[in-house]
Amino acid sequence: MGRFLTGWILALVVLAPTASAQRAGAAVSLAGVGHDRGGPDARVFIVEFLDFGCGYCAKFAAETYPKLDSAYIAPGVVRWKMVPFVTGLFRHSREVAEAAECAAEQGAFWPMHDLLYARRREWMAAKDIRGLVTRYARTVGLDLTAFARCGLNPGIRQRILGNDAIASRLGIRGTPTFFVSGRVIPGAVPFEVFQQVIREAIR
Repeated sequence: MGRFLTGWILALVVLAPTASAQRAGAAVSLAGVGHDRGGPDARVFIVEFLDFGCGYCAKFAAETYPKLDSAYIAPGVVRWKMVPFVTGLFRHSREVAEAAECAAEQGAFWPMHDLLYARRREWMAAKDIRGLVTRYARTVGLDLTAFARCGLNPGIRQRILGNDAIASRLGIRGTPTFFVSGRVIPGAVPFEVFQQVIREAIR
């Protein structure tokens, strides 16, 4: 994390937008949290809090995020941080969030992210969730021995619990929730809304 990213983290803390977060005096560091895309010199920093079981998150990931990636993230205008957490509303959400973290240990968070959204209904209905996520690990080309070992690591569960705690301290109640340079954007809003907010953040 460079000085630039740290600055945006502080902006998020200072501008924590919900009344509950402000009353709690939320002091939240995002150092080492979540998964980043975009260059370190990006002018706008966006943080997305998501639950893999959330249908609106899946819709956003499929329809809006690719447009944002093409228009702003890949060109280096926006740096994007995804923070998976568990709302408690969706069956097996914690297990797949942990699987995504284990995929990240092998540099494959994003392929697993895409697969978990594409197969959301399948894994929520699964009787053997551990077996299913192992098949997903094979699909995205992971070392299955390392993946299984990671799944036994209590630090992975603690990482997701830590994300849960950050979301709680920021007063996040629904998914997806976005912070654009400190400004809260709740819900799977369309590309055009993000365009406007990003342009305002650049000014």
